[in-house]
Amino acid sequence: MGLEGKKETYLRFFGQYLERFPVHRLDTSQPTDKAAHGRIVKLVEFMLSLHKQLAAAKSAAQKGMIQRQIAATDAEIDRLVYNLYGLTAEEIAIVEASGRAPRP
Repeated sequence: MGLEGKKETYLRFFGQYLERFPVHRLDTSQPTDKAAHGRIVKLVEFMLSLHKQLAAAKSAAQKGMIQRQIAATDAEIDRLVYNLYGLTAEEIAIVEASGRAPRP
């Protein structure tokens, strides 16, 4: 099947919208920020490794185990990011609920 009739979508960002986008800046001279940065980097590296393992997995049991590790690692990364931004339990619930919303 060719690409005829397929509609492509492009996303374009404008500086005026990104200026207000909240980005937490880590201060690695602060022990807590330095530790959070190190932990997130390790988790992201582990996540990349898990995805390679998943692609190479031979059995459904292996794939299931790796997928559970991916989910747990993803949840840990989310938790660390929530802490960095100082999100409340209510805000976390909103973020997590929006992640489960049906996609068009």
